[in-house]
Amino acid sequence: QAPTGHQAPGLRLRPNPSHFATMSSLRRLLPAFSLLACALLFAPVLRAATKPTRVQASLVAADTSVQPGQPLTVALRLVHDAHWHTYWLNPGTGLPTVLKWNLPAGWTAGAIQWPAPLVLKDKAGNTVGNGYEGELFLPVTLTPPASLAPGTTVERKAAADWLMCEEICVPGSANVALSLPVSAEAPKPDATSGEKIRATVAGLPRADAAWKATATRSAKTITLHVSPTGPGVAPATASAPKLHFFSDDGVIAFDEPQTAQPDDHGGFTVTLPLATDGPKDAKQLLGVLTTSTSWSSGATLRGLRVDTPFVAAAPPATPI
Repeated sequence: QAPTGHQAPGLRLRPNPSHFATMSSLRRLLPAFSLLACALLFAPVLRAATKPTRVQASLVAADTSVQPGQPLTVALRLVHDAHWHTYWLNPGTGLPTVLKWNLPAGWTAGAIQWPAPLVLKDKAGNTVGNGYEGELFLPVTLTPPASLAPGTTVERKAAADWLMCEEICVPGSANVALSLPVSAEAPKPDATSGEKIRATVAGLPRADAAWKATATRSAKTITLHVSPTGPGVAPATASAPKLHFFSDDGVIAFDEPQTAQPDDHGGFTVTLPLATDGPKDAKQLLGVLTTSTSWSSGATLRGLRVDTPFVAAAPPATPI
């Protein structure tokens, strides 16, 4: 059932970020392409009508200088007004944030490193997508050439585009830039953003050897089971944590309820509804399983990266 919130005038946001090659997948992408074309056409008018923007964008760095040949971490910082949000790589509805870099020869930029998302809801409590609120840092690794001359200053530029929504959705964009001195010495942390960027990077979703994930697929659901590989993996809590799975490729219905049940061995079984327009030929479950606590007893790890092939379900027990 289509969600009720976040509709642009005359258009329904429903992109599928997995870019499947089948004709049915292309048909699912047409609404998003139409929306994007409309957004690009009317972006100047919409931006003028909504000033000041509901999302403030800037480019910030973890360190105060650049060392020749050494990677540095920068981040697109998005500050959302209350009740406004932007989107994750698989937005559910909406469009993910995009960065287009303008780099000189010899520089390279990695992909956006996506923090664990939130379930986005409208004022009526309807689920409207996967994304972010408040202050957000989207880290990116830049690598400069070894030929940079110490004592000079470099400026890095990028064009950022996003979709910001509350009860309505408005395209947003900004040209962001960052100037840093080049130094032969190891850089020092930036006093304003350094700690926040490092905390974001440390908390990025990742696989953890302390947890094992398996998944089975039926006609209408996927069953995900995560189990600890040893004792004392996760911190003890008074009640079971709240779990939610975000699929990379849209195989899971983002707006349908999920159920999670603890087992007797410290693990969890999560039942996930299949999306009616998701990929029919997916061979593995890809995404992030978030928790209201942490997947690690020694660190803040809200999102556990899941990348596991579908296995055959165990046959029912034969009565004796």
